[in-house]
Amino acid sequence: MKVCIVSMGLTLIATGGFGCCRSSNGLMAQYRPDLLGFPTTNGSFAQGDGVLLGCKVGAELIDLDKVQLHPTGFIDTKDPFNPTKILAPEAIRGSGGILVNSDGRRFVNELDLRSVVTKAIIEHCDQYKDNDGRVGPHFAWCIMSVESQQLFGFPALSFYKDKMDLFISCKDLSETALLIGCNEDVLIKTIQSYSDAICIGSCTLTGKTIFPANISPASKDLIVARVTPSIHYTMGGININPAGEVQQRLIGHFGSHIHIRGLFAAGEVTGGVHGNNRLAGNSLLECCVFGRIAGERAATIKQPDKFMFRQTNIDGTENNWVPAVLREIRNTDEKYGRSTLEVRFNLYGALQHSGLDIGQFIGLRGECDGETLQGYFSPITRPDDEGVIGILCRNDSKGGPITELLNCARPGSVMYMCAMGGLRLKFKGESILFCDKRIRRIGLVAGGTGIAPMIQIVRAYSDHVRKNRGKVPLHGLNLIYAAEGEHDLAFMKLLDRVEKDFPRHFRFYVKLDKPPLGWTEGVGFVETHDIKDHLMYPPNDDDLIVICGPPVFENAMRKNLFKVGYKPSQWFSFSESDKVGASS
Repeated sequence: MKVCIVSMGLTLIATGGFGCCRSSNGLMAQYRPDLLGFPTTNGSFAQGDGVLLGCKVGAELIDLDKVQLHPTGFIDTKDPFNPTKILAPEAIRGSGGILVNSDGRRFVNELDLRSVVTKAIIEHCDQYKDNDGRVGPHFAWCIMSVESQQLFGFPALSFYKDKMDLFISCKDLSETALLIGCNEDVLIKTIQSYSDAICIGSCTLTGKTIFPANISPASKDLIVARVTPSIHYTMGGININPAGEVQQRLIGHFGSHIHIRGLFAAGEVTGGVHGNNRLAGNSLLECCVFGRIAGERAATIKQPDKFMFRQTNIDGTENNWVPAVLREIRNTDEKYGRSTLEVRFNLYGALQHSGLDIGQFIGLRGECDGETLQGYFSPITRPDDEGVIGILCRNDSKGGPITELLNCARPGSVMYMCAMGGLRLKFKGESILFCDKRIRRIGLVAGGTGIAPMIQIVRAYSDHVRKNRGKVPLHGLNLIYAAEGEHDLAFMKLLDRVEKDFPRHFRFYVKLDKPPLGWTEGVGFVETHDIKDHLMYPPNDDDLIVICGPPVFENAMRKNLFKVGYKPSQWFSFSESDKVGASS
């Protein structure tokens, strides 16, 4: 075999699933060995090569045990043991085709879920046997009346019946019983029972309540086919994000995945899109939706601008608002706190950076019901994260008017974004710089939703500690987090994990104005003694206090800092900051 190495700036994998993989060490054997004996509707190409290719470069594979059996693959009597079957489409049963076993009895609601119909065929139907005694898969007989044939469409039916010779014509139920090999009286009784169910609108045997077409013991010109459960779709594969970027598992506090640069995937080669069992027709939808998303996103990889916000001084005027496409909205009640959403936007290029500094905030605006709404947010993604910028917001009344816009937005929606002012902290090597001054220790005071910019600082500081172990001062990052009630707290699990992993470098203290029963931490407003006990005291010249929260909160904290000896040059208050843009 000749191996060709092609160097590419990007790769988009769209090689399909592994539904035809029958090797002893293949994906099907590894994850669903119980299905190796089943036929498949997939072509011989579906070996999972693309899945394995992604795996070799570090892609996370998910849901590989989720394999869908389609209940009706045609058995071609000219080649009954061929492992690849032609699909008997859902529309055959949806047009009124009924299923009976070799005894001539119905056993399932033909319109039930694929998984239910498949299970019923395996449990109630015989295995296929030929005259030489060879044994094949479990199969059912599909019977279509003239009315159901007409509903399905004679031109489409002609392909299966006349061209592929997969249906057998029977002039009446007598011939049908002879073909099946069952007792004619039993089959007539089955059809009569079904006809009676049509009249009353309900089948007591199977629970069926929708009857697309009539059939009765007097029906003529029937057609009959043998159908068997077949491997049809593999729900598992390469994990991708909503931009079609292939994901690699990451162990960390602030995220569990990172994209593999320049690698995209779409279609059945991916996993996680359909859950445990794909709905009929959704594979084509997936190919169109995610194929387009992955293709469009891959095309941005050559974006010439390194940063989305390039200007050295952005003042928030109209000329500096740029369009941003919404990538995804995640409900983060469990992860970050009640009534929270994480909203992520695509940067122009898949490998582009925002150009923002740590602690710099953005303006976001858009139209909702003819009204322009605007809000300001601190990104929770890092400045060096590629291709994406994410914010955390509330989805209740406390989030402000912009909440209406974010609650009605959908992936693909376009809003406008602008780099504003903020802290603009820089981590360079072993140094932390603020306004070109070296900072040794940082104290954070957050009130309510003012926790958002602090999370970005905590994230950056955690990376700083990892990269400079042994060179970072003890308790160099300290946080006081004040909120009205426990339900207003966000990021608590994350903060606990960071403190647990970096106990010598990070600590935090929480105060609630209205604590629940059993609360063991601080109660009431943040006072001067809290600053002395839980931040840096006495203050040094290379200490920095960062304050973020409602204006009245920030004003009170500045007064408290002054009382314990801090100078205005030693604190940064977001409500006092000038609107300064991102550096290029």
